[in-house]
Amino acid sequence: MSRITVVGAGYVGLVTAAGFAHIGHSVAVLETDPHRLGRLRQGRLPIHEPGLAEMVADAVAAGRLEFGDNYAEIVPSSEFVVLAVNTPPLPDGSADTSFVFAAVEMLLPYAEPGLVVVTKSTVPVGTGDDIERLFFEGGIGDVHVASNPEFLREGSAVDDFMRPDRIVVGTESHVVARRVAELYAGMDAPVLFTSRRSAELAKYAANAALATRISFINEIAAISEAVGADVDEVSRIVGLDSRIGPRFLQAGLGWGGSCFPKDLAALAATARGHDRRTPILSAVMDVNNQQRVRAVEHLLDATRGALEPTVAVLGLSFKPETDDLRGSPALAVIRQLVTAGVHIRAHDPRAMEHARLLVPEVHYAQDPYNAAAGADALLLATEWPEYLQLDWRRMRTTMRGSLVLDGRNALHRGLLTSLGFDYRSFGRPAGRTSDGARVRPAIGRASPTAHESPATGNASTAAATTRTLNPVG
Repeated sequence: MSRITVVGAGYVGLVTAAGFAHIGHSVAVLETDPHRLGRLRQGRLPIHEPGLAEMVADAVAAGRLEFGDNYAEIVPSSEFVVLAVNTPPLPDGSADTSFVFAAVEMLLPYAEPGLVVVTKSTVPVGTGDDIERLFFEGGIGDVHVASNPEFLREGSAVDDFMRPDRIVVGTESHVVARRVAELYAGMDAPVLFTSRRSAELAKYAANAALATRISFINEIAAISEAVGADVDEVSRIVGLDSRIGPRFLQAGLGWGGSCFPKDLAALAATARGHDRRTPILSAVMDVNNQQRVRAVEHLLDATRGALEPTVAVLGLSFKPETDDLRGSPALAVIRQLVTAGVHIRAHDPRAMEHARLLVPEVHYAQDPYNAAAGADALLLATEWPEYLQLDWRRMRTTMRGSLVLDGRNALHRGLLTSLGFDYRSFGRPAGRTSDGARVRPAIGRASPTAHESPATGNASTAAATTRTLNPVG
């Protein structure tokens, strides 16, 4: 087994380090933030990810995982150094690689010939060339750089690491490619050997393709509303085509997270830097932004004329099973509503502690029912399982108004309309309640109506389908 140093104890770094340690490697994590390092040494993880805390604890107990901040002590004994630091967007959309190169500068004095530097960070095409050049100019010519992009989905990252769809190794050296691939020995996944630049571009291309599918179905949802079609049914028909498949074809508030927004912007910036236009990427981002605008319009319509207009928001993280607020559709909607003078009462099972720092003007409720108390409208922004099992009769008596805007098309519309809610979603047509009353036109997603549970329940079957096909990365 190999000795690996992982630079960065963020989302990718922690999952990667814990995964490598779990399969038997000796792993040291370099983290220069003293507060985060202290928490890690106490066994307290800075992120929520199912199964990760247990994997970290087991690896530490087995002596295969440690945390430190001293490059001089850790790097010289390493065969591999994995760069897993953040690459946030700059104002022009391009990726900020300053953390990557700061880490490389810290490595230079301690790197020894034969070291393999592996980039897990999502970096612009050509970054690996620049890193390798820095080592050469520093007098260490036998340090090799390989691109090994990650394809982790928040909420299922541990499983994604242990059971990947593919392992990509980008380098110009066959020997180095084999050495990196051997780190994953025993995993049942195809290994793709590519040039370093192709590997760097592939991560951006993969995220762009997934985001494109979501924006595409949201655009179809808008057309569905206009012509009286049902986007759920359209999505099911399209998804059954073996050339297309059903995943990432769920209409709703759109995509968010740490990867899609910044990676699409960075890919477009790379194209601009090489005098290439990206009309598809621009349209994908525009459609996604428009989904939040449409949600705000419906919520403002429901609160118009109300004394102290109030909206309840259920879900703040960009997807279930994570506390990550980066690119959160919920926060985008909340900020627009607050600007319009609307009071917000919000709840999230995991993300409220972080949200208080970003939008302190929001009232953070102890539970969903408290969040809905006195609200003129309610937005389901994140389809946490507990929200799909709420007592909607109780919610109806708690709210002042009647609008429920299902931002994930995850709730049972028949149940809610039968209880007297003004239920709206994305791309679903007008329908009828059990007493024959007309249901208002919807606004957009694809949890297939054939899978909705009976009107006496709380959409548990539909919820399971929705979570399986979660569209936000």
